[in-house]
Amino acid sequence: MDERSRQRQFEDQFLRQLRARAQALLRRGIPADQFQLETLPDGIDGVRATLTRLEKYDRNLLEQLPGTRAVQLRFQRRVFGPFYKTVSRLRAQTLSPIEELVANTPTQPVGREQVLDALARYELLPQRERPMAAVFASATGFTAEAKALVHGGGKPTLILMGGRLDGGWDVELPAVLKQSPWAKLFELESQDERLKRLLYHLDKNLSQLESRGLSVPELAEQLGLSREETEELVRRACRQDSRLLTVVHEGTIHLCRSPLAEESNTMSLRSWIRKLLRLKPTVGEQVRALTAERVRLEQQRHEVDQRLTALEGEERDAVERGAAAKSDAERKQLAGKLMRTRRDLRRVRAQANVYTQQIDILGTHIHHLTLAEQGKRIELPRAEELTREAAEAEQMMAELAANADLAAGIEVGAQSPLMAEEEAAIMEEFKQAAAQSASPTAQKAPTPAVGEKTAPPATEKSKARPEMT
Repeated sequence: MDERSRQRQFEDQFLRQLRARAQALLRRGIPADQFQLETLPDGIDGVRATLTRLEKYDRNLLEQLPGTRAVQLRFQRRVFGPFYKTVSRLRAQTLSPIEELVANTPTQPVGREQVLDALARYELLPQRERPMAAVFASATGFTAEAKALVHGGGKPTLILMGGRLDGGWDVELPAVLKQSPWAKLFELESQDERLKRLLYHLDKNLSQLESRGLSVPELAEQLGLSREETEELVRRACRQDSRLLTVVHEGTIHLCRSPLAEESNTMSLRSWIRKLLRLKPTVGEQVRALTAERVRLEQQRHEVDQRLTALEGEERDAVERGAAAKSDAERKQLAGKLMRTRRDLRRVRAQANVYTQQIDILGTHIHHLTLAEQGKRIELPRAEELTREAAEAEQMMAELAANADLAAGIEVGAQSPLMAEEEAAIMEEFKQAAAQSASPTAQKAPTPAVGEKTAPPATEKSKARPEMT
């Protein structure tokens, strides 16, 4: 799919989701009883003006470009009987980098000037037709200068919605609008779609998920959501996948994955009873507890590794500066600093080695417990059963092969003796016809009768002179 088609698909998705969201929030989430959808020429007029400036007068090109559709949602509220009052007018359209799309060059985020040009069209409208809010969407996102216009105040209220590569939305709302019920109108992504995006990022960072885990702030940055929303998604993902679990390290929640899944969601009550009776935990509980401990150790080793990287950088810097030093005094200062750095390096490396060995021991233990438990959970046939079934299968195959050979040997033909004779006669006729076609086609010239003159050959010239008349 080329960039033009992708952005046209984004445009269709944005307008469709906005309409569906408005319909779902009527009389429940927003103060409106109905809305009217009107198609406007704002989008196609803007694209046509850009093409005119670029001296492109191809109608087919206009139909291929995105940003040609614009709509207005007129929200109304019932006041008395069949009478309605307009409470808000919202105009929505997508903004696309038309110049880059025409030139087939890499697209960039929509800038401040393009947003201002789109807003300037509304100033030419009569006061009663001007929108109260304008929402612009872009498949490539918006620049920081364009997003700053949202918080600048003024009319109409500006909302910018940028598409993310993982399918989500980057919504920029004014502070006043965030606190109003109308903010729910721009939550185009459902909880299931957000959960799907979270699982996508987990699969993308699988190695880190299974080692030291992913912290909630890291996931919130990748998803473009707040920490509270991300933490709620993490809890939901843990309920859906029994292998996922959360570990708290230094006040931060980390999401990790255990190699062994719980057998069912009712294990929590059994675990509580076993813990109350001080019984030995199940293998699944042991694996999850060991996984949580390993994640904490991984986090501690990661912190030590970061400190180790900084000390190694200081060591390299001290060596380079000592080599370039001009005086013995400077070399002496750098030598003392290098001694302290290397002393710290030895200590940090020893600490990292301890964490590594502990992680290796826990990983080995988790691996062995997982293998043993997975072998117990799947009931496999014993050797006696395998031998008996193999003998029965071999006997069945031998009987089947014998019956097939017998059936091939005693097969009765449907041809009668008379039909066989007729077929043999026809075959003999075919042979005679083939023999005749193989003989020379040109017959020899007949022998002339006695006293009959023969004409000279065509290839030889006659020596007789022509008669005189």
